[in-house]
Amino acid sequence: MKIQLPIDASGLTFIDVIPPEPVLDPQTNQQKADASGEPLYSIELVCIGAEGDEIVSVTFPGIPPAGIRQGMPVKVTGLMVTDWAIGDRDGLAFRAVKVEPLSAADAETGRQAQQWCGADLNR
Repeated sequence: MKIQLPIDASGLTFIDVIPPEPVLDPQTNQQKADASGEPLYSIELVCIGAEGDEIVSVTFPGIPPAGIRQGMPVKVTGLMVTDWAIGDRDGLAFRAVKVEPLSAADAETGRQAQQWCGADLNR
């Protein structure tokens, strides 16, 4: 049974590790689309929270905004997690409604959160 759960990302900071790339169907090598026909992209992000950090791959629909690059803080909207299983393999998949560069105000909030949780981005 698939369960889709929302994630409260308000206390998290996200930084781009690998810029957005099209999600390809392994059988056809064509770009996948969501139910409404929007192309799907995947981005690798460092997710920083009070308990530490983790690299996650997040899928999102639509053309990625221009300017997202490695090391850039980004805003993740509508983050959800879904469990999956194929044969004897299973895991979690992360999906967002939108991923975009942080505004100046959002970036300041992110810096404050990093200081609060003791995150060191220079490691």
